[in-house]
Amino acid sequence: MTPQELKSSILQLAIQGRLVEQRPEEGTGEELYQEIQAEKRRLIKAGKIKREKPLPEITEDDIPFDIPENWKWVRVGSITSLNPKNILDNNINVAFIPMPCVADGFRNQHTFEVRKWQKIKKGFTHFSNGDIGIAKITPCFQNRKSVIFKELENGCGAGSTELSIVRAIENTLIREYLLWFFKTDYFIVNGVKSFAGTAGQQRIHKDFLKTCLIPLPPLAEQKRIVARIEELLPYIDRYEQAWSKLEEFNKRFPDDMQKSLLQYAIQGKLVEQRPEEGTGEELYVKLCLERNGLVTQKKFRGKKHPKLPEEELPFDIPDTWKWVRLGDIISIESGKGLTAAQMAGGSIPVYGGNGITGYHNESLIQEETVVIGRVGFYCGSVHLTEQKSWVTDNAFITTYPQDSIDRKFLVYMLRHMNLGRDNNATAQPVVSGKKIYPLAFPLPPLAEQKRIVAKLEEILPLCEKLKK
Repeated sequence: MTPQELKSSILQLAIQGRLVEQRPEEGTGEELYQEIQAEKRRLIKAGKIKREKPLPEITEDDIPFDIPENWKWVRVGSITSLNPKNILDNNINVAFIPMPCVADGFRNQHTFEVRKWQKIKKGFTHFSNGDIGIAKITPCFQNRKSVIFKELENGCGAGSTELSIVRAIENTLIREYLLWFFKTDYFIVNGVKSFAGTAGQQRIHKDFLKTCLIPLPPLAEQKRIVARIEELLPYIDRYEQAWSKLEEFNKRFPDDMQKSLLQYAIQGKLVEQRPEEGTGEELYVKLCLERNGLVTQKKFRGKKHPKLPEEELPFDIPDTWKWVRLGDIISIESGKGLTAAQMAGGSIPVYGGNGITGYHNESLIQEETVVIGRVGFYCGSVHLTEQKSWVTDNAFITTYPQDSIDRKFLVYMLRHMNLGRDNNATAQPVVSGKKIYPLAFPLPPLAEQKRIVAKLEEILPLCEKLKK
């Protein structure tokens, strides 16, 4: 259960009378309701609130769920005063609360700006200390933007017209009980059902709030319900912190596991070493002969790279492996730049600085190989071409001794080496041969390369499943 689901569940138990026990000595919801009606009549007679139109009677078909026998189903408008008006001196400082100042979720928090009453008394919603503000527009309503206003400048304020205001009849209701009711799934779901308006500008129906059914417990039980909720919330907050850490861990875990597997592979810890498969030194001798042939064919840059000193070696590798520089085993050549028109309308993949960017019908390269993204977001990304006919756009074509290096092993290692990490530009990242060629590369025997690839292809799909 998520923290939000747990909070919702507790609030639902609260309004169903199942969070605290009922006590006969505390009276009934009916008795409290009659007290509220008497107080409302007194306030109407004194001119402090307006007389309202009668609300629809509540039938058995209207009742959404069972409540204790000593509670009473009532309508919100019958026990509160809605959207009251302030009459204040024009020059008094008051609180101004636009919608962003109201916290969402299960919090009861707000901030405010200080304005002169004269500047905000028209065109805004009025409220005072102790009033409850409820957002009535999507998505603020669903996000539970509702709050009890408190410590307002001079006790009064005005704010967003997208707020509905509920004022409890003095000393007859616990405001916090009302607020928690307004944050229940029951209230939110039914409010959304009443939505009217155009897409993106939908609001609860103008009559929804006053006609909404609310369970009314005795006043003392309201206090105990609120106390119980406030007792439980700190525990739920701690649960939420632990939940968030676990969720973050679960999100990172597949990627971290993949990185760990590749790190094990590149360190020679993923599969065992077998003496009969030879050594990286022996393979390197064969690789050099093959590379020299490619140099003669002008398919490989023949520049020599200095031997790796001990202080440049990033980690230990098996005795049967050999450290080489990347420039000893691969050569890169830039593909030509293509226009958008050149990349349109064909069936041939274009591997480029921005990944697989389009299609092309000309200048085909008829050989599978490895492509390294050269610029932009895909700087240093590594692609294995998926078919023999393809073309590059602003990317590196990789040549390497194919009898000595397993293609998939090379791809896995290059991806793990994060070639774009130390690019030589910021606004438009670019990876270059000057950065790539000096990098240290661990070279295992060819047969072990193939076994490493087989093991990775067995395990890595399991990591992908964890992401779903």
